[in-house]
Amino acid sequence: MVRLLKRVILIAAITAFFAGEPFAVAGNPVGDFFKRLGNSLAHPKNTPAPKRDSQKRATGKKDVNGQTAPQDLPPAPPVVSPVPIPTPTPMPIPMMVRSAGEVPANKKPRRDLPYGIPVPNKPGFVTSPYSPKSGYVDVRGFASDTEVKDPYSGKVFLTP
Repeated sequence: MVRLLKRVILIAAITAFFAGEPFAVAGNPVGDFFKRLGNSLAHPKNTPAPKRDSQKRATGKKDVNGQTAPQDLPPAPPVVSPVPIPTPTPMPIPMMVRSAGEVPANKKPRRDLPYGIPVPNKPGFVTSPYSPKSGYVDVRGFASDTEVKDPYSGKVFLTP
């Protein structure tokens, strides 16, 4: 029984050796994978150049002598210059402008009031901290750090 088992193992090993020969010629994809994986871990900055197909494939028809004839190409489409699309100029949104109201002077000024937000390129105009989307507030006649009344919300803020 043992002798029969040894023969079966020997025949299987010889068959595997001869059957594995085509894989040895074509390469071992599993072994190549682990080899590349090991190299990438050992040398992370060395990346191999991509392999290119060494055989150039000819396109076109072969003539009688076996030479490659140039392939007939379709005619090129006519060149048409693009028509420029006019871009509409943005219209400025008119902002409503109101003058700030005076606040009676107190003996001790409040320091917990917010400041108005200055409008870029418009000196003397601010945006109210209470209603920033309502419009501009004209504070040209008031000194800096003066309490003024917001014409939109009726609340008090400081001029910048």
